[in-house]
Amino acid sequence: MNRLQATGLVLALGSVALAAPAPPASAAGKYDGSKPMLCAVTAVSECTKDGACERSAPQEGNNLPGFVRVDVKAKLLTDNDGSGRKTEIKSSAIVDNQLMLQGAENGKAWSIVISSDSGIFGSSVVEDDGLFAIFGRCTIP
Repeated sequence: MNRLQATGLVLALGSVALAAPAPPASAAGKYDGSKPMLCAVTAVSECTKDGACERSAPQEGNNLPGFVRVDVKAKLLTDNDGSGRKTEIKSSAIVDNQLMLQGAENGKAWSIVISSDSGIFGSSVVEDDGLFAIFGRCTIP
């Protein structure tokens, strides 16, 4: 799945949607997007279009960052390794006490769901021949 090696920042996180305003601070818990977050990738699975999946450690043979900065107000996800990789958040919403973010770049769509209470997240980066399923936890620095 060489093409799926997340290019740009299509960060490990995050399907194409219309731009939406950042959720209001009163909409949910601590991780509601009202403050920038730093998210650590703790588990990654890579799946091919035939359905075969393989678990790998973060940054093990893939181009996914170990840490990602999430700034809903600025509508940006940025790599925390100093590379300057970033991607635009096209959509953000609080649904059932979860912060949901989406975007697309370089032929890939991404989606992230962050628990507003705990900061635990699940995300995907998808293209036509496979995907990454990514899990981790966010904190407010």
